[in-house]
Amino acid sequence: MTNAPTAPLSATGLAAATPVDRDRYADLLRLFSIGMVVLGHWVVALLTLHGAGTVSTSLLLMLSTWVWQVMALFFFVGGFAHARALRHRPPDGRFVRTRLARLLPPVLVMLAVWTVLALLMHATGYTIGQFAAGLQLITVPLWFLGVYLVIVLAAPLMMRFHERFGLWPVLGALASAVVVVDVLRLGTGVTLVGFANYLFVWLAVHQLGYGYADGTLQRGGRRLAGLFAVGGLAGAALLVFGTSAYPVLMVGLPGNDVSNSAPPNLALLAQSLFLIGTALLLRRAGTALVQRPRAWFAVATGSSAIMTVYCWHLTACYLVQSLLLVVGVRLPAADTPLWFPALAGWLIACSLVCVGIVALFRRFERPADALVRGSVRPAVVVAGTLASAVGLFVVSRIGLDGLVTEQGLPGAAVVPLLLVAAGAFALRSPR
Repeated sequence: MTNAPTAPLSATGLAAATPVDRDRYADLLRLFSIGMVVLGHWVVALLTLHGAGTVSTSLLLMLSTWVWQVMALFFFVGGFAHARALRHRPPDGRFVRTRLARLLPPVLVMLAVWTVLALLMHATGYTIGQFAAGLQLITVPLWFLGVYLVIVLAAPLMMRFHERFGLWPVLGALASAVVVVDVLRLGTGVTLVGFANYLFVWLAVHQLGYGYADGTLQRGGRRLAGLFAVGGLAGAALLVFGTSAYPVLMVGLPGNDVSNSAPPNLALLAQSLFLIGTALLLRRAGTALVQRPRAWFAVATGSSAIMTVYCWHLTACYLVQSLLLVVGVRLPAADTPLWFPALAGWLIACSLVCVGIVALFRRFERPADALVRGSVRPAVVVAGTLASAVGLFVVSRIGLDGLVTEQGLPGAAVVPLLLVAAGAFALRSPR
């Protein structure tokens, strides 16, 4: 992830201060991907809290998840940003610590605040019904960060593979690994086997970012972009509708949570190629848009707090829901005529609350170069990164409702939280 430039007071000043070699379109894609994730989570939260009716089984809504699931764009831009940073040949340990210095502080603050809230809720008995669901789901988005930290750790090695073998052989090897994992998962029926594709699918998408950074994808022109878009969409459709092995959903919905993203699989990789190909086809128009000072000001400002938004966006909608509970208001279910006006009001309210939360906590998201001092042994960097990654992934799956047992003892969520804290402590700058 690249750091957004420090924004001057005016849009014109920011445009003038932005380096001419900065790929503004990459920043736009990153912000768009996180924005789509936020909107998707808010819509799913509304469906969960106020009723989805029969909508969650609608084929049209299920197909819409092929556009909702946009994390591929974030991993793609992450690969681009990592390639740009690695061209200066930084030591592997410093590269990893610099990336994590931007990613981890907002997450640590969010987990610290919610751990305190969870303990207070357990102490006061507010751990039933929607309150328990909130504690269970508040950490769900952190799966992405757990995976992304491992990708960051692997980035220098994958860059060396890219430089030695080129884009297509490495991409082919990763895609083949995805196929092998799918075959093993489907053949054995052991879901845990599929978890290996959290690494292989997203590494493949990340590797395409290297191809974007060195111009390989651009040299392919619109023909290659179109091949990705059409081929990826056709491949996903063939896997989903031509076999019984892959569900329609690319991301789960309330009451219909079996999807291609948990764990990732070949259908999700095909859908990722579709998204990346579409993004490449729109590159010229997107670049022209962000050349406008006001548009670039909005993108750069949003990018400067992107991790803060990601960490706190579910908190925003839970606060809105808490207010609705206090005043005794229940919004219409999704299969009623009043749902769309309710959705508009819900999104506006969540956006306003999110802006306030981000204004409060964005101070913890600072340029990474200012946070990394001294050196840490490579083995410690690896151990600290993996500890944080495993902790984030596990807590994303078990939530914070298990922080305290019914007997008042430390619960299952304590271990992954300690892993995250220990990993971050190991990566700190030495005094």
